[in-house]
Amino acid sequence: MDTEMDNVNSGDLRSLEDIKQVMEYAKIDPDEVKPAIQSIYFSEELDNDAVKLLEVDESVLTALHAGDEVVIRGEKTEGAVLCTSNKTYDIKEAEISNCMLLLPEMVWSKDLPDKGEQIVNYRQVTSVLHNYFELRPCKPKVKKLKLLLERNMYNGKESEEDEEHMDEKYTFQDLLNLVQASEAEIRVALTKLQACNLEGHWRVLHFDFLTQVLNHIIQLSEENDWLKSGLPLDDCCQTLEELFPRPVIEHVINCYADKISSPTSTEDDDLHMEIDTAFYTLNEDKICRFFAELCLRNSGKFNLQEFLSVWEQSVPTGMKTYLHQVEGMALIDRSSKPQVIWYFPVENLPEEVGERFEALFRTREKWTLDEISPFIRDLTTEKVDVGGLLLKYARSSLQNGIKVFNSRKNIL
Repeated sequence: MDTEMDNVNSGDLRSLEDIKQVMEYAKIDPDEVKPAIQSIYFSEELDNDAVKLLEVDESVLTALHAGDEVVIRGEKTEGAVLCTSNKTYDIKEAEISNCMLLLPEMVWSKDLPDKGEQIVNYRQVTSVLHNYFELRPCKPKVKKLKLLLERNMYNGKESEEDEEHMDEKYTFQDLLNLVQASEAEIRVALTKLQACNLEGHWRVLHFDFLTQVLNHIIQLSEENDWLKSGLPLDDCCQTLEELFPRPVIEHVINCYADKISSPTSTEDDDLHMEIDTAFYTLNEDKICRFFAELCLRNSGKFNLQEFLSVWEQSVPTGMKTYLHQVEGMALIDRSSKPQVIWYFPVENLPEEVGERFEALFRTREKWTLDEISPFIRDLTTEKVDVGGLLLKYARSSLQNGIKVFNSRKNIL
């Protein structure tokens, strides 16, 4: 008999003879049993909180095997999430239908010898587990990112010493520690917020300051005919560097313009551009969307026809305005007299799906598919598209032959 028996109360353990007798009663042929028999017993001091079970999917398992970082994020007031380098999971506690016993020294059958003298090894149960944690893929919780960065928006170098700009600034590592999202998802969110890395800290440009920078870039482009020929990054930055920091100019150009191949070089040495000069062309949809926001941002409900006229006049010469450019940023009420439009950015809506639909149906009782889609598209996943979300959170009906969606529950 194994010497482990010396460490426990022998009266609570089965001897080899006891085990043989049980096998005889059960009509089990001893030759069919491996010679090393494991008999379990319970510790007198079970520690059921020493270990937590976590069920992982293939993606998390692969990350663990590769030695990649897997992090649990969340402050005391937040529910915990688990993050890999590119995915976020809600952590939810679930019950196990049959309790699970934890035996640290248990040996699997494949690792036991097939032949030898029959012996008994005693294995102690140290924990009895009734619950485990399961992972549910979820959307990154990046609303907090916007709130953090908007506490101290960048408004130019001369404003950095102002009292209102003395609030905390955040490095990327700070954001990783505070925001419940993976590294890749935070980078995507920073791009959507048009955040800029200035001296190692991530900042959102104040809208008024952004307007100044972009207007100077557009004005310079119009003066030098760059709207057609392409905007040379170096020339633009050198001209505006006395007014704005170069990283800000480059950032705004990258947000509102698309990089293109260099224009055809001329034989005239005086006009010849360096081969490595980066060229950009202003993105019509992004520029028009920006000026639509400029018109609507502080205007309340705006007569639609008046807005369309003002908007068309505000954009650079040659650019065309279309209502699809304001999707997800503005709402139009065509039932009012006159028709009106107002600022209604999707990024200001709740992040949680149920709360998002509640906010939308509180704003408008009935929506067409085209109207509501821009405001819920960011909530879709690989498994649930816009139709799936509407099926769960809305009911459909026909109104004047057009399908409309309203809330499944009463909205107060």
